[in-house]
Amino acid sequence: MWPPENVEMDAPIIQRIADSDQLMAAIIECVEQRDSKGLKTYVLEHKLKEESIFWDVILKIGACIKFEVMENHPEFFDVCNRCLLYLAKVGNPKENLLAFLQQMDTFEMDDTKFKNFLNFLKVVLQKIPSKLFHSLDITLETVSAHLEALPLPENLQLEGKEIGLFHVDDKVVRFNDLLDSYLEFLSPLVVAADLSSKNLTRATMNEALVLKKHLVQVFDRPLCYFILTFNSDIDRVKHDSRICAEKAMDLFSKVETDFHRFLKNSRPADQQDTKEEDDGGAKVLDNDTNDSEKGPDSESSVIADIVETWDFKLHVSPLAKACIAYLIHTEFLGLDKFPSVYRHAYMLEFHLDSLSILLKNTNYAANYKGLLLCKSLVNLVPDSSIADDNLDNPGYINVLNDLIYVMIKCPVRDHRTSATKVFSVLIAKFNPLGRHRIYQNILSSCEHSGLKGYLITLLKNDVGEPLKVLKTNLSKGEDLQVSNSGLLPNKCFFGNSLHRLLKLAISLPDSEKTDMLENSDHIISALNFLRFLVLADPPGSNLTGIWDYMDTVERDFIAPLRLGLDLSQAHYKLERDNIAQGKVAKEKGPEISVSVEGGALPAAEREQKLVLLDKALNTHELMTSLLCRFTEILEHYRTSAE
Repeated sequence: MWPPENVEMDAPIIQRIADSDQLMAAIIECVEQRDSKGLKTYVLEHKLKEESIFWDVILKIGACIKFEVMENHPEFFDVCNRCLLYLAKVGNPKENLLAFLQQMDTFEMDDTKFKNFLNFLKVVLQKIPSKLFHSLDITLETVSAHLEALPLPENLQLEGKEIGLFHVDDKVVRFNDLLDSYLEFLSPLVVAADLSSKNLTRATMNEALVLKKHLVQVFDRPLCYFILTFNSDIDRVKHDSRICAEKAMDLFSKVETDFHRFLKNSRPADQQDTKEEDDGGAKVLDNDTNDSEKGPDSESSVIADIVETWDFKLHVSPLAKACIAYLIHTEFLGLDKFPSVYRHAYMLEFHLDSLSILLKNTNYAANYKGLLLCKSLVNLVPDSSIADDNLDNPGYINVLNDLIYVMIKCPVRDHRTSATKVFSVLIAKFNPLGRHRIYQNILSSCEHSGLKGYLITLLKNDVGEPLKVLKTNLSKGEDLQVSNSGLLPNKCFFGNSLHRLLKLAISLPDSEKTDMLENSDHIISALNFLRFLVLADPPGSNLTGIWDYMDTVERDFIAPLRLGLDLSQAHYKLERDNIAQGKVAKEKGPEISVSVEGGALPAAEREQKLVLLDKALNTHELMTSLLCRFTEILEHYRTSAE
């Protein structure tokens, strides 16, 4: 007989199944049918205790933890999560750990599965006594593999406020989301292995070492490729990348007690010292462990999964090391774990390799870190405080060359500007002998007109300051003599020393055949420098000794320059007149092209060609004007002397 319509029917009661094979078959059917109620009943309500099928159940339900199921069957997805969390809590932790790791060690794992499985692994690891050194390392190796496989954001060349676009890039947003979940997963494990704890055991220190190994990898990929700046005066909120960096440094500070010692002892994998292999896997290559007493013998059972022949090493990539240095010295994170007892000049020299690594990197964010770190370290060093013999350290020359490369080759205008400023500030930190050596080395090897011109401007300042001091002292009646021999620290830009630099500074590559327009920056700076010298140091005083070799300057520079400018200017005027008048050569002959600043004149419209040629002629007129002004000054002095 049918029940009345107003009487609700009770849902059929799902009976408990005692046989493990039948129970497994029922659970599989529920998973395939996306039956959330049946699955919840068999696992949660009946409190599944058949550990013999836990492995298979985890694999079967775990396959449903993915974005597609979450979108199409949200209720079933939630039940699957609750079931796996239950199994993680009640099952054998070691077996469950392997089951979950097997699910994660696949190329098909999506972000949804990654984030949810972190919760299960956290529960399982917290059930294992002291995390078991080897088990923890394998777990973190598997988990971090997913992060390492993620694509990095495109290497965009951003200017000014365009940096804000980086933080909304889809790849950056995705990476930050997963990285934040990963750091949250590590947080309780790191807290449990905090080296600041008073009651440290050998097992705890081993766990701290494993956690340190995998935390360090985060500073290489992805943090080194993210923009991590934050200025409280400008930025209203911290972006996600910065928040992740702060979390990572906070966790890192719990498993490392001295950042400077860590950076000092860190070496990449190909430079690891083999002498530390003597104790096999049980040897802990850690700063803090080596300085601490070993735990009691009773702990040997706790770390029984450390295989004697297992070769464990803490490898630190150069980029990770450089990123940590950047976060400490530029973003001021982790300063409480960095001793404030070192001289600023020592810190600059200590980080030269890291600076070079970042400045050589063509990735926008990594290169930006190099410029900011270099600026932070260099600005703290007093001017003229670095001795010239420090240049025997190739690190300084490498950094100077790296800055030059950014100044010349970097496609980002802001980076070129920053590199130019840091370059001049870094040179100013050396004593006069060191600056003289830098100018001589770069001028003798550089072929870039703009760089030569900039160096000549810096040289002019270095000559001007001591010259001003000498003139002031002379006006007070002090007896000073300029020594043309020897490089005295206060006179190394005078006499023969200045002559050696001046020959390099005013040298024309091909004499009068030099491309005047391509070398215009160099020529203009050289003429300005010569004009400054003859005006600031007239023949009557000759403090710099410039007048002792003025004849050489006129013969080797002024005369070929005048001839070269006349020829070059005539060439451009003729070309402009031909284009303006619409003249086209009718006779066949060799193809003729006009070069402007090192590049052939493009096949442009007539008006565009005229504009380019006018600019070229204006540059010629400027150089000619400076040349005439300099020769007029020389004639004036010679006429006055007569």
